[in-house]
Amino acid sequence: MLAVLDLFTSDKPAWSAEAIAERLGYSVPTVYRYVRELCDVGLLRGESGASYVLGPKIIELDYQMRTGDPLITAGRVAMRQLADVTGCDVVLVTLCGGHVITIHQEFGSEGISASYGRGRRMPLFRGAMSKCLLAALPRPQLRRLYAQNEREAAGEAFADVWDTLLAQTRQIRQDGYALSQGELDAGNVGIAVPLTSEDHKIVAALGFIMSRQRFSMIEIQRSVAMLHGCAADIQAKLAAPSTDVYLVPLTAM
Repeated sequence: MLAVLDLFTSDKPAWSAEAIAERLGYSVPTVYRYVRELCDVGLLRGESGASYVLGPKIIELDYQMRTGDPLITAGRVAMRQLADVTGCDVVLVTLCGGHVITIHQEFGSEGISASYGRGRRMPLFRGAMSKCLLAALPRPQLRRLYAQNEREAAGEAFADVWDTLLAQTRQIRQDGYALSQGELDAGNVGIAVPLTSEDHKIVAALGFIMSRQRFSMIEIQRSVAMLHGCAADIQAKLAAPSTDVYLVPLTAM
């Protein structure tokens, strides 16, 4: 049933029961039962032409995540301060169901345009945020993720074969950051550092998005140090005692 929800994207926001059945290989009666139950709880909504779209419950869950997720709560203030100081966008990404997704973004004064904002899936093997996140994963989890996405990896120089991916992620761990130029948007540069919390089962990446022009004027190691300082602040807030907070692992696959 949850696989049905995964079909709805910005490129294809509406699906008929018959199309869902064909895509997932389910029987049409089974799909009708699934969509009926999903509509009953507000996760889907019937639309004209016997099609379905995401329902209002999604908006409620999004609000609850923005206001109640401990990782976002811990990062919001420090990320805002970093965006104010640098003028760059500051983003926080994590894994969700095997996809890299931005879960929080603070906009800088530069006003750049980025294709992969909050809530949109990023390419798994391209861009500083994704690469840094992969480098932070335990090797068995990285191996599973690669095996599940081998076709996508084959088209990327970063991960065309397993040994290449292993060497690249090892280099990122050694450097302490990942850098990409024009990989997601031609005019943008990304710099990212890992943000992990073993106790809270969190593996994430924190990064800057900036224009190529701004990148030409910065000192990379200083920017990396600022990101590491922000990550340490977030980790300290996560570790602080808190009552009635229940953390949900963000790296479930």
